[in-house]
Amino acid sequence: MSIKLKTLLEQGKVAFGSWITIPHTDVSEMLSLAGFDWLLFDLEHSPYEVYHLEMMISSVKNDVSCLARVPDNQQFLIKRALDTGIDGVMVPLVSSKEDAILAVKSARYPPNGIRGVGPRRASFYGLKREEYFDRADEIMVIIQIETRKAVNNIEEILSVDGVSAFFIGPNDLSFSLGYRNWRNDEVKDTIRRLAKIGRKLGVPGGMYCSSTELLQFALENELQLLALGSDYRFLMKGALLTLEKARELI
Repeated sequence: MSIKLKTLLEQGKVAFGSWITIPHTDVSEMLSLAGFDWLLFDLEHSPYEVYHLEMMISSVKNDVSCLARVPDNQQFLIKRALDTGIDGVMVPLVSSKEDAILAVKSARYPPNGIRGVGPRRASFYGLKREEYFDRADEIMVIIQIETRKAVNNIEEILSVDGVSAFFIGPNDLSFSLGYRNWRNDEVKDTIRRLAKIGRKLGVPGGMYCSSTELLQFALENELQLLALGSDYRFLMKGALLTLEKARELI
């Protein structure tokens, strides 16, 4: 279990990460070698199954924290992801205190939660079972703030014990507020408010930063958990830039 991300956030430092959506071990291996602090395997918006997740994290090199975004806030989805041995789970569309409590309880064993006992790979197939149980509460639970309802309930959500961090989905949040991108003043003001409340409550915040402009905005608001893009975006950006430069030579 890597505590790199958890440590960086606790120290008030910025942690840079990448989304991984292509279910091939070469991708996770290459990005882990690139120097990211954390990698997130996306089971919500990509063709992932838990089977792929287990293979992908097995290929990770260096001290990189591995997160998985589950498709929904359901106990069995969180349980299956955690049993692969990931360091944290990201839960989408958390819009109320009750949603946040469910996410945390789903990631914790009784008596503190409702996670079923059967850690399999996470416990090194039983070889480190007790050691895993001793550290299981260190698993990060990151909740996503993506709706107007979540914004209205943000203080209650972030006050739930066990919420490690929150993560803003700028696209979903923008659409929920009635806009198609984050550049609208209402969206910007909302993100600023979320970041401010997070700082007040001592809960680190983060955001997906698809551009340098958005990254700068996130840093200005002292968000720490920052995704710099995703595997397919890096691939397309590199391919388009290389092709453009080649055509300039003709």
